Amino acid sequence: MKHKSTPENLQLYLATESQLKSVVMECVKEALQGASPTTQAGHDTPPEIIDTKTLLNRLDLSEPTVIRYRQKGMIPFLQVGSAVRYDYQKVLEALEKKKGDRK
Repeated sequence: MKHKSTPENLQLYLATESQLKSVVMECVKEALQGASPTTQAGHDTPPEIIDTKTLLNRLDLSEPTVIRYRQKGMIPFLQVGSAVRYDYQKVLEALEKKKGDRK
């Protein structure tokens, strides 16, 4: 018996975990290529995505400070599950803007 809200053209595929990962990676690559960021000079550069520890070391900040900046929306970040990552260039731009706003 068919459910009333099931579309006629619905197709289900069985895939292994590795096949699914491959398809997802391909989709992500295509999406990133279509939305490549440009620097101020206008050259295409891939974003440098770093973790919290790397950000702490590069900016010489404490972890509570970075967490506070995240919570207040002062720095951009990406979060998937519990993993938090930062686009280093965008963080620098946000901090420069914050610095300029204080003057």
